[in-house]
Amino acid sequence: MRWLAASACGPVLLLAAADGAGSAAQADLGATLACQALLDGFSDWLRDSADRDDWQSAAPVLLARVQATLDEQARRLQQPLREFACTLLGAALADDRALLLQIGDGAIILGSGDDYRVQFWPQAGEYANETYFVTDTGAAARLECVLLRETVVEIALLTDGLQWLALHYPSRQAHAPFFRPLFRALRAQTAAGEAVTLNAALAELLTGPAICTRTHDDKTLILATRRTAEPAAERVSADAATPSPLAPPVARTNPDSADDRNTSA
Repeated sequence: MRWLAASACGPVLLLAAADGAGSAAQADLGATLACQALLDGFSDWLRDSADRDDWQSAAPVLLARVQATLDEQARRLQQPLREFACTLLGAALADDRALLLQIGDGAIILGSGDDYRVQFWPQAGEYANETYFVTDTGAAARLECVLLRETVVEIALLTDGLQWLALHYPSRQAHAPFFRPLFRALRAQTAAGEAVTLNAALAELLTGPAICTRTHDDKTLILATRRTAEPAAERVSADAATPSPLAPPVARTNPDSADDRNTSA
């Protein structure tokens, strides 16, 4: 996660999450680099786009930057690119617009009040538990992106370990009872910076038996809410950003599972 207090479009909150392929030898590193490259790409594009109004044109540029970063690392370590395979979810949130993008499973959820909708449904391959990665040859064709000309009030990014709990598959909708208590707790936060108590409680929840007995996949969760036109955010599996009057609280946890391959930066 990254907070840009000043850009050509005003304050912007950048979010990224990735889940490395369980079969990839460098899954953790690939996911870390993919998130970092996406955030760096967002930041550079916003810095250089003072005269551009079409944020959506940034999506393929950002994907290319992520792919180039992973390809460079694969060459440096003399390993196949597939060993760095990962999914990717990203969001850039300004006051009057939002750019959202995704490749692979996981989901991006938008909320207002106690109502939530799925922006991108998890991408699934031909077989069960199969998805797509940024390292795939046809990744550009799988890229889903949308530019919203609206103020995003609340947003959640989650990886595949939580999608069975957070999504209602028969109706292809967000499972509101999963999100409501989380966002209500987040809205109650008043201070910028890291919400230590709340973040610790979320980390305990995501690593506890109630959830871990139902899923062994990655359980990265990012939550952000806008209060009085100022965003607050909570994050699991995320590094802390520099606090500011508008910057969100942040948290990180890594569920202890041999199948987990994740990071978000």
